[in-house]
Amino acid sequence: MSWTLPEVAIRRVINDSFKKLRADKTAFLEIFSDFAKDELADEYGNDYIEKIWEWFTVTKIPVIQSWSFNSQKIPCVSVHLANEQEDESKLAFDDFGGQFDTSNETGTAAFSVMLDIGCHANRGGDHVLWLYYILAYTLFKYKPSLVRLGLEMGTFSASDYSKDAEKMGNNIWTRWVRYRCTTQNDWAADELVEPELQVGMKVSRIGDTEGTDDVEI
Repeated sequence: MSWTLPEVAIRRVINDSFKKLRADKTAFLEIFSDFAKDELADEYGNDYIEKIWEWFTVTKIPVIQSWSFNSQKIPCVSVHLANEQEDESKLAFDDFGGQFDTSNETGTAAFSVMLDIGCHANRGGDHVLWLYYILAYTLFKYKPSLVRLGLEMGTFSASDYSKDAEKMGNNIWTRWVRYRCTTQNDWAADELVEPELQVGMKVSRIGDTEGTDDVEI
């Protein structure tokens, strides 16, 4: 049994993946190898890939909850909850998914979750682009890790660059990723006890046309 923490889980996976990429250049090159292909080599090439590698390995890129208003923490990746809603289509009957023993049952609740992940950098060009593709690679390659942490059926969408002066400082550009997933949360529920009806007790009954009727036993 467990209760899934979507923001915490995805932040941890992104942070760990950045550490692994900095230690594995071969894996890093999987992301940007197209820059060296014939169609792009004249404008970019291996020198450009080396430039990205140097930037990524020497630049601190914190993965934070929500936004950072501290310009010293740019570039960064931010994670915050956009929406979390109970998914009625995935509920078990009476919210009880099963029974462990004769005295305890399992409560269950399915949620549809939307997380907004921001790639923030202090220029509207290459740095945001690089960070976005590193993040996109991470969310797909490490999807099994996200599933193990409870983020199932993950889907991905992204926006173009934007500049939000209300949330970020001057000259800070962002590309947003909307990550949708489903979580299944379980807990040890109290024993389900059937009410005992006694003589003289009044119970409510839904009438066909007159609303609620009281019936005396």
